Amino acid sequence: MSELSRGHGGVGSAADESPGAPGSASPAERLGLRAAPWLLWFGVLGGGVAWSLHTIVDWGIEDTVCRSGHDEVLGIPLRPVLAVLALLFLVVSVASTVVAHRLWRSLDGAPADGQVQALRQQRAAFMAVIGLVADVLFTIMLVMSLVAVFVIPVCAE
Repeated sequence: MSELSRGHGGVGSAADESPGAPGSASPAERLGLRAAPWLLWFGVLGGGVAWSLHTIVDWGIEDTVCRSGHDEVLGIPLRPVLAVLALLFLVVSVASTVVAHRLWRSLDGAPADGQVQALRQQRAAFMAVIGLVADVLFTIMLVMSLVAVFVIPVCAE
């Protein structure tokens, strides 16, 4: 008889819900599984979302300002505005990379109390490593965007 059919270790079982039960994992040990799934998703998607939003906001501001024949946003030169935006999104991407790396390190090879717990940890570790690789790539793209702000002339035709 499997663990799920007996009610041991399955999703929503009494073993999962009793925080003070012997052998129950602390929130730090369950990081990325049930304690903080939003943290795992931030580690997986944070860099991509940061890069996508940077691209949309950056192009939108530059296109709007340059088409109007100006090179300032509310009296501030466009280059510093674009640099600050790139830095802000770069910080989000780096934070996502750090979160994905820490989750991967804490989940990879962590002891599990059962087959279901082991599968959850493997899935979360896989998601964390995929997020780590993707976040590194998005972080590199954001760094290149930041360099481009200083190398490429603003509003050049």
